[in-house]
Amino acid sequence: MNADDIARSAQLALLLEVSAYPKPGNVDRTHDFRDTSYEHFLASAVALYPVFRKAAVRGSAGRPGVGALVREGVEASIAWQRGGNTHFGALLLMVPLAMAAGVYPAIELPKLQQRAAEIMRSTTVEDAIEVYRAFPKAKVKVRRTVPELDVMDVASLQEIRNKQLTLAEILSISASYDLISRELVSGFTRSFQFAALLTEYARESSINDAITRTYLQLLAAEEDTFITLKFGPEKSRYVQDRAKRLVATGCSREELEAFDTELVGAGLNPGSSADIIAAALFISILGGLRF
Repeated sequence: MNADDIARSAQLALLLEVSAYPKPGNVDRTHDFRDTSYEHFLASAVALYPVFRKAAVRGSAGRPGVGALVREGVEASIAWQRGGNTHFGALLLMVPLAMAAGVYPAIELPKLQQRAAEIMRSTTVEDAIEVYRAFPKAKVKVRRTVPELDVMDVASLQEIRNKQLTLAEILSISASYDLISRELVSGFTRSFQFAALLTEYARESSINDAITRTYLQLLAAEEDTFITLKFGPEKSRYVQDRAKRLVATGCSREELEAFDTELVGAGLNPGSSADIIAAALFISILGGLRF
């Protein structure tokens, strides 16, 4: 698959994810957050096109550099909008996927998953340094009670060099409490699982409904660590339990909208889940999803 089509697929995935409604708790085409709007996400998605294209080209050439590309993506995003962190988690997931896609003339999803996992296992100390440098630029809200290697502490950069820790090794530490880290070190398991589900739903309903149904299934399957970070595990378990009940009863559009209104009103935004859905959309589109 050529680099332009890979970048288009990534960009379309980001645009579809933020546009889907109702997507309980997150920015969509019907409502914004106080400091971050729907239009900020659109601007960021447009700004990221050249980064995804570069990732595909590097992947086809067998050149490393996940960390540098994530940092470039953060810089591109914040240069084009003033809404702060829009796509940091999605970048972490989608850059290695774009690099993996660049390897193959035609996409076969099992090979894509295998190659993306290999790329993450092969990350370097420099990848870790670059990602750490990206965190403060992206204004990412992070867990401040980490036992070591605080991403907001510049001393961590020297510690990474001294210990020669790769990005994969650092993510293995945070995987115990962070959904995106867990996804990156586990071979993109959830992203591909929910890509398959999304593709199945899209055969029988609109792409919007396929995305919202898949998103609800993910909320039911996983506690969202972005909510855990901001509000604690009790709130993230509450959101998961509510999603489980809605999935079990085959909720109506009205019930899903009510759930959305509840989460938005309480400020409970499942941002990690949105990032997984963006990655799942990217995978589905690479795999041939059209609507």
